[in-house]
Amino acid sequence: MVTMVSRKPMAVTERGRATGKGARIRTGAAAPVFRLTLRGRVVAAGASALAIGALSIALAAGAQASHAGQAAPGRYAAKVEVRPGQSLWSLAEAYDPDADPRLVVQQIEQLNSMAGDQVQPGEVLWVPRG
Repeated sequence: MVTMVSRKPMAVTERGRATGKGARIRTGAAAPVFRLTLRGRVVAAGASALAIGALSIALAAGAQASHAGQAAPGRYAAKVEVRPGQSLWSLAEAYDPDADPRLVVQQIEQLNSMAGDQVQPGEVLWVPRG
């Protein structure tokens, strides 16, 4: 039986060369390299796609829930026929006097899918209730 006595770690020993300088040689196993098989890459890609999809659905549901509090026709809105001399501003002040008329005008435009702020007498609009 041969016993080696040295002050150096077992993983690294020195071996002399013809030049007289010592060269280090690793005798232990090298750290394993992380490699994925084709099946592993497919599983990793699928898990990533599922995580991204779940995150997208959660964000979309959160955005939809934040808009749920807005007035919907029939529940928190009244159907109003515009009379001569009325504007969106006067309708906003009349149907929601406690709110900022600028915000109520925006809600009226959204509820009725209006491109501008012009209304005609006889036009029927949904107006949020106050």
